[in-house]
Amino acid sequence: MHKDHGEPGAKVPPAIIASSGILPIAGLASGGTFAPGSPWSLCITPPPNQVLYSSDAWPGRIYKLSLDGKVLGVLGKSGKQLKQFGWIHAMACPSENVIYAAELLNWRVQKLILKP
Repeated sequence: MHKDHGEPGAKVPPAIIASSGILPIAGLASGGTFAPGSPWSLCITPPPNQVLYSSDAWPGRIYKLSLDGKVLGVLGKSGKQLKQFGWIHAMACPSENVIYAAELLNWRVQKLILKP
């Protein structure tokens, strides 16, 4: 049995590696372990201003990316306060400036309204 996939150094089955076809999404360090910033959740906003949001479990960040892979911004860190996250496991992004982030460790969903 594998450790929790969000722990640094946790062994990961090869099937976890993915690619969006636009941006490589492999977050594995040498030896098949998760590296900091390994993605857990992806969300693409609807048109006309589409962006991709990716979250990691550790260190608990949300990344805003253009569809061609350019990093447009980073939000958050691990923790229990507002804009801090405990293993984001799912996201919804109904627009470019609104994100819902569902967390495993904190048992909550945060609604984030971003300033354009």
